[in-house]
Amino acid sequence: MSEALDHLARLAGIEDGWWDFFGVWRVVPPETKRVFLAAMGLPAETEAEITASIHHLDSAPWRRRLEPVLVIEEHSPPPGLSVTLPAALDGQDFHWRLEEELGIGHSGSFRPEVLHWGEERELDGVPMRRRWLELPALPPSGYHRFVLTGPDGVVSELRLIVTPARAFVPEAVEREAGAWGIATQLYALRSGTDWGVGSYGALAELAAGAAKLGAACIGINPLHALFPTQPERFSPYSPSSRRFLNIAYIDVEAIPEFAECREAKRMFASPGFQASLARVRGYRLIEYPDVAQVMMPMLELLHRWFRKTHLDEGDERGQDFRDFQRQGGAKAHQFAVFEALHEARTRDGQGYWREWPEDLRSPESPSVTAFAAKNAERVEFYQWLQFVADRQLAAAHRAGCEAGAAIGLYRDLAVGIAGDGGEAWAESRALALGVSVGAPPDPLALKGQDWGLVPFNPITLREMAYEPFTGIMAANMRHAGALRLDHAMSLQRLYWVPPGLSADQGAYVRYPVEDLFRLVALESRRNRCLVIGEDLGTVPEGFRERMERLGLFAYRVMVFEKTDSGGIRPPDAFDAKALAIFATHDLPSARGWWAGRDIAQREKLDLYPRPGQADEERVNRQADRDAMVAALGREGLLDTGFPTTETLTDAEAVALATAAHAYLGRSRARLVMVQMEDVLGLDLQMNLPGTTTQHPNWRRRLPDASPAILADPRMRTTADGLKRRANPPMSTV
Repeated sequence: MSEALDHLARLAGIEDGWWDFFGVWRVVPPETKRVFLAAMGLPAETEAEITASIHHLDSAPWRRRLEPVLVIEEHSPPPGLSVTLPAALDGQDFHWRLEEELGIGHSGSFRPEVLHWGEERELDGVPMRRRWLELPALPPSGYHRFVLTGPDGVVSELRLIVTPARAFVPEAVEREAGAWGIATQLYALRSGTDWGVGSYGALAELAAGAAKLGAACIGINPLHALFPTQPERFSPYSPSSRRFLNIAYIDVEAIPEFAECREAKRMFASPGFQASLARVRGYRLIEYPDVAQVMMPMLELLHRWFRKTHLDEGDERGQDFRDFQRQGGAKAHQFAVFEALHEARTRDGQGYWREWPEDLRSPESPSVTAFAAKNAERVEFYQWLQFVADRQLAAAHRAGCEAGAAIGLYRDLAVGIAGDGGEAWAESRALALGVSVGAPPDPLALKGQDWGLVPFNPITLREMAYEPFTGIMAANMRHAGALRLDHAMSLQRLYWVPPGLSADQGAYVRYPVEDLFRLVALESRRNRCLVIGEDLGTVPEGFRERMERLGLFAYRVMVFEKTDSGGIRPPDAFDAKALAIFATHDLPSARGWWAGRDIAQREKLDLYPRPGQADEERVNRQADRDAMVAALGREGLLDTGFPTTETLTDAEAVALATAAHAYLGRSRARLVMVQMEDVLGLDLQMNLPGTTTQHPNWRRRLPDASPAILADPRMRTTADGLKRRANPPMSTV
């Protein structure tokens, strides 16, 4: 059974083992393979089940006349399409039609016996033959539909996807000098219309102000939809859906209905409401449930006003909303239905959709259709919230671009989703439910990480012609000039963790890497969006070379950029086609990193896998501080006598950050990002990997509103130094 199980696991893409951070080869045990196979829909508990699952994988391509999808690069020779038919139909007439995305149609007919021979086998006693149909030409880049109709009336379809050779790269980072931008966490922003958490309005204010300082882009955390009825679930990297937006970031006072509705104005002006608003604004950390308690009644009131005043035929705003509904299509409606269903079931103590009655677990169920009809106004409310969020996000992107940002917003795409959210409910067939995504032990989390996120099922994802993947890509490139792929290695392989086991007991599962890379390039081109792959941690062989070939930018963190001798990589040794940044949201700010705050926190929370490792980390951090001062000193950016002890004064923290960003500004990296907390010399960490409630993840706010921060001399000094990247001095020769 062991050999058969291993064979089945390899067929499904489960790797035999992996090298851990300490150089030990970790063999994947049989039980882990069985759990993963079951999540893919391949039972493997008994020898009979293993045999049946192998037969299923082996025979599936012979049971369909066309493959579900073909991804091919533009300018390739016209493709040959695999056609699999019973031998008895060799002399029969078949008709095909190729429907291009833009509406152009092509058609033809053939008899199988005249096609190029492929191979033959018997399936359930029926002789089957595979041959190749050559198309006369390759359609242009895009999504096309190939339809085959047989003499027996059977209609088969293939999704033909033609992709560009490379992803889109904007002119601002094509040139040698490169560009720079400001990175922040949207929830951390403050503004004059602050309701206790950052908003899309605050983002627009930051985008316009940063652009005027010379920033080409404004980087933010994922904006994915979370759980409105469970506001305590606020991690931007554990979303309900990646296709839709977080409504908690809506700028309530910027909604047109807020200015129109007298009842809303009375509610807003009431002493009780103002007291609640003052309370959420005054919290040291964001209290998301309290924010929702203040926001949601107002949003409901504004939606009622919208329905009353804007849904008449001919109303411009009402028409804009109806257009938004039409453009969102079935997926957007399904998500709004889920939001309303989730709200109702959560009140009844059933928040997880897999625990709902059987007839509510599928969006296609008649019971779900009946619920949507009965609760049409509530479903519309959630569509309206998405409409408001979308229009405000569009305004933020536009504000940056109109003020001079060459790229605009730089969005972030999470690697997975929560298993009990709207995306999992709507796309359950595309997912491997019952396992979670994580990472093996690495320097950021020495015990490994289990993110509790559900991954795509690589087998069914292809059977669905990759639509769940391409839909998410397109949604996150909307209103953006750049997109960061969190844990970009998921395009090639992903580390799965079995339920109930520690994070170091997982295994890698392979994905159709060539197809996924090409699809990223296609959506990048269609949306004119730069793609940055976060390639930190354990990177599979050949992955970075593939990124380079397809035009995806790499992600380079200064504190990890080391030479073989342990020094900081010189500026001219940085990768050119990359984003460079001092640290990330998973690390402390520059000041906190210098002080080893992350080490102290991990030690306090018992996140080290063996005794004494925290002390080893402190020794290494001292070496890193020494290397940092040496590197900055060699460039003349910092006094070589700069103290390398853990504690810095305010002035020293600012000097360090200024020098580090000037160093990055001299690097070959075409895009340099600046975190505001680093420039201001703040000592904080937005997220501590490996923790949930033990650390105030995703709850910290910046000390001032964006205009004040952008006007701060420290920010202006940093910006002035980085402006030279976009406007290098003219040669005097």
